[in-house]
Amino acid sequence: MRLRNSPRRYVRYSASVQTDTGASEGTLFDLSATGCRMQSNVALTPGSYLALHIEAPEIETPLAVEVSIVRWHKDNQFGIEFLRYAHGERERVTDLVEGREVPAIASHVEQEELSLTPVAV
Repeated sequence: MRLRNSPRRYVRYSASVQTDTGASEGTLFDLSATGCRMQSNVALTPGSYLALHIEAPEIETPLAVEVSIVRWHKDNQFGIEFLRYAHGERERVTDLVEGREVPAIASHVEQEELSLTPVAV
């Protein structure tokens, strides 16, 4: 059994999911700086790549994870590993997980639609 390498926090956040086949909505649970557990009706299989916008009520602007990968799937739940964040987002996620105040995104950074880009493996 592999031990977790980062703290996690039980949450219940709405999330927008974007894959190369379309967009969907889901609910995010067990958030850590490196990933989460998510529930959704979207058809994802281990190895699928996705982008996430996470709506946390404690913060004004959504968290953006540009590239994530599905590590496991059971019923309509998925284990998601975060691979690449939008600029400054990893720190915001870590602050949220650890219960610190989460800074707003800098005003010069505009929210843009997330899209999947090829990732070298």
